Formats: sequence, structure tokens, C-alpha cells
Amino acid sequence: MKSMHQRGGTWAVLFIAAAIGGASMTAYANEQERQEILGRIQQVVTKPEAYKAAIVAGKERSVLCGYCHGVDGNSTKPDIPNLAGQNPAYLLQQVEKFADGRRINFVMQNLAKEFTMEDKVNLSLYYASQKVRQEEADAELAAKGRELFSHTCQRCHGIDGHGEEGYARIAGQRQQYVQTTLKRFRENARNKKANLSVDEVKRSNESMEMYTQFLSDDDIEALAAHIATLRPASL
Repeated sequence: MKSMHQRGGTWAVLFIAAAIGGASMTAYANEQERQEILGRIQQVVTKPEAYKAAIVAGKERSVLCGYCHGVDGNSTKPDIPNLAGQNPAYLLQQVEKFADGRRINFVMQNLAKEFTMEDKVNLSLYYASQKVRQEEADAELAAKGRELFSHTCQRCHGIDGHGEEGYARIAGQRQQYVQTTLKRFRENARNKKANLSVDEVKRSNESMEMYTQFLSDDDIEALAAHIATLRPASL
């Protein structure tokens, strides 16, 4: 299967426009951030030559990122997310969050602060153009997670896990990463409800915390297995 840049600028523009076109403000801090992020991406993808150049530049700039996230955006470590095939506007937003401290990770924060806006756009488009390699998941466990997914995750991430209204594409994501992330959101919610300070909150999201607070470890394991079996969008 060819990647977006191999299939030409027109297909790339259509694919990315579909991914970001319905982005809602609920996925962003405010309307200004939403407009700026979507505008940055659209400025490039609507110009075939600029898009091709961004892919090349993004690949060159991704050398340090590749140590954890893989050369092509497929993670080299089970607790690190795949970036391949991700919504480019979502990727750009996350890098911005690391840069301004809304997300906490020593390595990512320091890298993000060094990136120019052009670097961030190029990296987001490069990783979005890559194909996700799925890992195997236990079929019985995934079946248990399917119903949970329909009640817990589908509203924002879509029935196929491709992301709705600007939310992350989670289809085919690494299972350990999904489990770690869901447990982190769950603990954030529980600590807040107990009026305790959350020690080193690495990321916070009210919707995610609301939906994860009542999940058991078994629930989370089943959800992660189901998510791993969802097929990412064909590129």
C-alpha cells in the first residue's frame, strides 16, 4: 500500500481535509488555537509542491523522534505511541502542548521547545503520511472490549477508531500505550474526586477522565486489545 505522498498531492489533500475538516473546538483549548492549527496544516496541504517538500523536511527533522517513535512513526517501544497515520492537526496540537507545558514529558518538552512552527507542521504531515503497522491482539479479549468501546470511546474516536471532530486516531494503537494512558486518565479523575493533589500529572483531559474513572484494569486491557484490532484508514 502506497503512502499519501507516493500517491500524489491531490489524494493527500483529500485525505487530510477529511481528517481535519470537521475538527471541533472541544478538541482544542480555544477557537483561536483551533483556527491557527488547522490553518497551518491547510496552508501546506492545499499546495502539492509545498506538501511534498514538507514530507521530505519532516522526515529529515524526525531523526531524534525516531529513537522512540520509529523511523516511519511505528513505535519501537510498547509504551510509546505510534504516530504513523495520525491526524496531522492532532499531532501538531500535541507538540504545541508539550512546548507550552500543557503536557509533561522531559524529553518531549525539550524537543518541542526547539522546533520551529515549520518543523512542527512538517513533522505532523510526515508522520500522518505513514502507514500504521498493527500488532496482534488476543481475539477473546478484543471481543470483550468491543462493547465497552461502543459505550466509552466511540462518541469521540468514531466507530472505527479513526477519530471524530479533531480527536485522535486510535485504531491500531499500541496496546501497552493505550493501557498506560487510560490508567493515567483514570487516576487523575480519582485523585481529583478525592480532593487530592495529582502528583506529576503528565496530561489531563476532562472527557477522558470522565469516561475512564469507573473502568477496571480488566476493562482497560480489553479496550486496548479491541483498539489494536481496529484497522487504520487505508492510505
